[in-house]
Amino acid sequence: MLGNHEAFVGSFAMVRRHTDHGEQWLTVWDEHRKTFRLIESRREPPHTFRTCLDDAIEEDLELDRKRDYLVSGYSSAHHQAPIEWPGIDQPQWVVVEFFPVDLYSKRAAGMVEELPHVRWFTLSEIAKGSSADGDKFCPLQHLLIHRADILPPRYR
Repeated sequence: MLGNHEAFVGSFAMVRRHTDHGEQWLTVWDEHRKTFRLIESRREPPHTFRTCLDDAIEEDLELDRKRDYLVSGYSSAHHQAPIEWPGIDQPQWVVVEFFPVDLYSKRAAGMVEELPHVRWFTLSEIAKGSSADGDKFCPLQHLLIHRADILPPRYR
């Protein structure tokens, strides 16, 4: 898990949709952190940065990788650096990649909408770290997103 005392090598899924209000990213409720977060997965052999996300997406969203979603073949960003997390004494080394993920069909989008533990955040809400109605976005991921510089310029 991101933010513990050991190095984190893994990936984040930017499950996205486009609305009249712009791009939104899907987040899931993290009971441990008490915040919403992007789907994340540690990279363990033999997985690549990309393929390690499949199990996490299937678990968090109850989707099938062969028919419900597509993880991009290319990451939007690769970030590798030690990070000093708030409240943690020692910097944690992180090596992460951020992958766009698109839902294949209305069926998959409908399945996701029915899940009680998900929420769509606008890019401005991600940049700010909370939704317009006060739901918190994971502070560790918020910091890492800003360090990795993956938001479009108008949201930085």
